[in-house]
Amino acid sequence: MFSRAFIKSGANWLTLIAVLAWGTSALAGGFQLAIEAPPQSDPELKNAAMLVRTFGCNQPSDATVTATAEGLVAGKRQSMKVDLVPTSKGVYAINQQWPSEGHWVVAITGLYGGHTSSALVKLGPGGKLEVTNGVKKHKTVQVVGRKLSAEEIDAALQTLAGNTARAELNTDSSAESTFEPGGWILATAGALFSLAGFVVIKRHIRG
Repeated sequence: MFSRAFIKSGANWLTLIAVLAWGTSALAGGFQLAIEAPPQSDPELKNAAMLVRTFGCNQPSDATVTATAEGLVAGKRQSMKVDLVPTSKGVYAINQQWPSEGHWVVAITGLYGGHTSSALVKLGPGGKLEVTNGVKKHKTVQVVGRKLSAEEIDAALQTLAGNTARAELNTDSSAESTFEPGGWILATAGALFSLAGFVVIKRHIRG
């Protein structure tokens, strides 16, 4: 089903596994998008935020692929069209064209032979695709066989904003509960002086 050239093309193993799991649908004439982290070793892709790859029967590279960046910045909703740069047959690079501030997702839609595949990519801090050792983190990409709804996009943005707010709250709580060494020393010294003063007063009364 897959040639050696495909396996050596730089596609990560997570993408290959996803395609294998989807193989039955593809053989039946299906079509799907996959999102990949760009290889760091390729100088031509050094500015790419992510790669979009098309899969399916016949000529999926002839699919029409479009994308928009959807954001929530300072509580205000933003949307912008995103340009895709063809890098090879059926593969497109997306450079970061959205601000680093706020919370962002990229909504990608592919149309081919009456089939639709969409990908919703949740971005991390700075509007970046979160990756570990060149592989995108789990649950950052949702792929469905239809167009994405406005409600799905808004819900994803609200989830990102909520996760950030909870992380900031936890950080503030940890900072407040941490004593500085100098403060601990001053507090201890104050307690000792108070105890010494109490002893002196008690002796004076007895005298």
